[in-house]
Amino acid sequence: MLAQCPHCQQSLMLSEAQLEKIKAALATLSVGRTLKIGCPKCKQPIELNADGSVAGQPTGALMDVLFAEHTGNEDQAAAGIVAAAQKRPQPVRLPPAAPKPPDLGWLSSGVYSAREAVENVPHALIMIGDDEITTQVTMAFGEIGYQPTYVRSAEEAIEKMQFMNFEAVVLHSRFEGGSLEGSAVHKYLQEMAMSRRRYIFYILVGPEFRTLYDLEALANSANLVVNDSDAGHFSIILKRGMNDYNELFGPYLEALGNYGVK
Repeated sequence: MLAQCPHCQQSLMLSEAQLEKIKAALATLSVGRTLKIGCPKCKQPIELNADGSVAGQPTGALMDVLFAEHTGNEDQAAAGIVAAAQKRPQPVRLPPAAPKPPDLGWLSSGVYSAREAVENVPHALIMIGDDEITTQVTMAFGEIGYQPTYVRSAEEAIEKMQFMNFEAVVLHSRFEGGSLEGSAVHKYLQEMAMSRRRYIFYILVGPEFRTLYDLEALANSANLVVNDSDAGHFSIILKRGMNDYNELFGPYLEALGNYGVK
């Protein structure tokens, strides 16, 4: 039975009653499970196997093997290996547990939180200014399941982007009254950390752009550009632009995710 803490080496002065409780608990352990007790000095958890040995540490037979190898006694080490192998419990390979079914507690009440629904859909921040173009853009994003968000100023837009994750941002080059070069929103997106920016599909709309011209989009740090005159076809332009983007950068983003890069 355990005599000292494997972490701080403090001797464990267990009473007979405590020992009996530990023995009783060990006797009820199922195969492959361990018993955790806390060290009264360092408070670290100590895991015990069903036989009373400390989990993750060599058993008595294996300790003999290590000592024999250290002293150069090859015959004793070989005999110890056989003894350790005979005493070592064989791991039991259990099939992975099936995923739990979804909680349907909300179903009987008939209540489904609107916040829960919104949190599960992608968001699009739309800054157009022109009502007709705004309507076309909103309808296009609605068709692919995006939740639109509107703002009245650049300051409000930047504040929302600081505290919300948007999967898409649409900016009209005249939204702030001047040109794109003087846009605070555009500058904010250009300077955004790539760990966030790479997951935002940025669309620029304006009279100076040539629709679906990738080189122009790249020059303006955007993913898609659309001319005002093509706003009536925004739905099909958006789907084409997103499809091209996913084909080009999808494998790259997936690889980054596999390596833990966000």
